[in-house]
Amino acid sequence: MSQNPGSEYKLCLTTVDKEAAARDLAKSLLQQKLVACVNIHSQGTSLYHWQGEIVEDQEYLLLLKTHSQKINALRDTLLRLHPYDVPEFIVLDIEQGSTDYLHWIETSLK
Repeated sequence: MSQNPGSEYKLCLTTVDKEAAARDLAKSLLQQKLVACVNIHSQGTSLYHWQGEIVEDQEYLLLLKTHSQKINALRDTLLRLHPYDVPEFIVLDIEQGSTDYLHWIETSLK
């Protein structure tokens, strides 16, 4: 691992409108070993601009844990499988984390 072991690891965000879609997307990404873990957060309210209007919807937030080497494949797969026309795909650096947990992410992706 590098001197800053967290820098290799990423937390990605996406949202979907149905719980079944969240579970299906999570399972597919896990089966392909593109993510080590997906947390699905219960339905919450999202307000956003869409086609000149302010829209309010109920969505599920998915938190995806992965390694930097998986980001391109994860992005491509998520965009292909996602039910939205313009899916959210945001990548955040994990700057620090417990060594054991980061090691678990890495070994889960092999």
